[in-house]
Amino acid sequence: MPADRVRALRARGRHVVSSRVSRLPVLLALTVVVGCVQPSPQVFDDRSVGGDPPVAVSTNGVSDEDAALVRTRDGGFRVVWSSKRNGPAHLYTATSADGAAWVDEQAITDDANDDFYPALLQTRDGTLHLTWFRIDQRTGRRDVWYASSPDGRAWTNPARISTAGMDWAPAIYEDDFPMLWIVWSSGRSGNRELYAVRSGDGGRTWSEDFRLTQSPEQDDFPFVLVRRDGERLLTWTRYAAGSKFDEYYRDASAEVVVATSRDGLRWSSPITWSPPDPNDRYVDFLPCLFRDAAGARTFLAWTSSRTQTNGEILAREFSTPSSPIWQLTSSGANDYDARIVPVRTTPGAYLLVWTSGRKGATQIVARTITLP
Repeated sequence: MPADRVRALRARGRHVVSSRVSRLPVLLALTVVVGCVQPSPQVFDDRSVGGDPPVAVSTNGVSDEDAALVRTRDGGFRVVWSSKRNGPAHLYTATSADGAAWVDEQAITDDANDDFYPALLQTRDGTLHLTWFRIDQRTGRRDVWYASSPDGRAWTNPARISTAGMDWAPAIYEDDFPMLWIVWSSGRSGNRELYAVRSGDGGRTWSEDFRLTQSPEQDDFPFVLVRRDGERLLTWTRYAAGSKFDEYYRDASAEVVVATSRDGLRWSSPITWSPPDPNDRYVDFLPCLFRDAAGARTFLAWTSSRTQTNGEILAREFSTPSSPIWQLTSSGANDYDARIVPVRTTPGAYLLVWTSGRKGATQIVARTITLP
C-alpha cells in the first residue's frame, strides 16, 4: 500500500484497532526494511508454470479485492469479492464457464456497512454458502456474517455469526459428515486467536463459538481444506507475540503455518511451511490450500514479499516443507490474496484468481495456470 493510501486510511480511522479497522489493504506495500538495508529478493521457479494472460473478473469498480472462488457443480466458476463504489464496500459476484469470460455480475449486499473478505463454498447438495466480516459504520465493531443461496442470485438475509465485535477474515468448509464450519480470527482474548462455529442443518442454526488456537503468537487469515481421506488441513498466518493488528501487511515476523485434525476440534501443533526467514526479512501471509481435480495432490499458495517489494503469489506442493516453490505471478505490480481451484476438463490446469494493482487501482483478475 503506498504511503499516501496508508495515511488516508488511518485518517479515516480504519487502521486503528480500537475504532474502525481496514479490510485487506488496497495496493499492498510489502517493503520490509531491516536496519537501513533492503533485503535482496529471492528467485523462485516461474518457468515451469504455464498458463494464460490475466483477464479481468471485476470491471465496474476501482477498489476491488478479497476474491473468493469456487468451481461449481456444473464445471464452471463463481467469484465473490468486495468492492467500494461511491459508498460502503459491498460484496459482488460473477460467473464464468471457462475462467476467461466473466458474466452476470451482481451485488449481494447493499446496506450502510462495509463488507470485506468473503469466503465461498458450494456444498454437496448444491447450496452456496458465503461468509465475510462486516465493519459497522456507527460503532466500528467487526463481526463475521453468513448467507446462503440455492443459485447465486437470491441470498438469504445475512445472519451475524460472531458477537465479540473484534472478529474478521473468516473461512468456511464442509466436512465428511457433512457439517458446515466457519473459522475466523478474533482479538477478544487480547491476543488474536482462531475461533470456529459449526452447523449440522445446512447453516440454518450454528453452535456456540469455540477456540481453536491458544498461543502467545498472533493468528490470522485461516483457510481450511478437507483431503480425500477426511483429514483436515488448517493453514493461517502466524505473527510473533505482540505483533500489532494494523501492521499485519508489513510485519516481517509473518509466516505461513499448517496444522491437521480429524475432528475439527483438536489440532496438531502447527508446522511452518513458508521458507525459513530467521532474520524476519520477508512477509509471508494470506495462505490458501487447493487440490488437483482427482484430489490426489494438495498444494499451498500464499502472498510473499520474497520476490519483490510489492508481493507476488507463491505456491508449493503440500508434501514436505522443502518442496520446490513456484512463482505464480510476476507482474511487478501488487499481486496478492490468491484463491485457486482445479479446472475439471484439463489435467494439471488450475484457475487462479487474485487481487492485482497493475493498473493503478485494485482489480480482481484471473488466469488459468498449469503446474508441473
